[in-house]
Amino acid sequence: MSWMDDGGFDMQAFTAQDGRPMARMSFHTSTGQYYFNLTKTEVQRVRRECNRILKEMEASK
Repeated sequence: MSWMDDGGFDMQAFTAQDGRPMARMSFHTSTGQYYFNLTKTEVQRVRRECNRILKEMEASK
């Protein structure tokens, strides 16, 4: 079982107090818990970077 399967990583959508859509990304590691609040634009940037690195990893096989 990976750290993602057992709750080590989680993302949830929520609405900020000013009405903006946001996402909360959390990482649970052996050294603690880390939370990041992201805007929609930041989530899109993370997605682009993940897709980019996945393409690099596939190309290096």
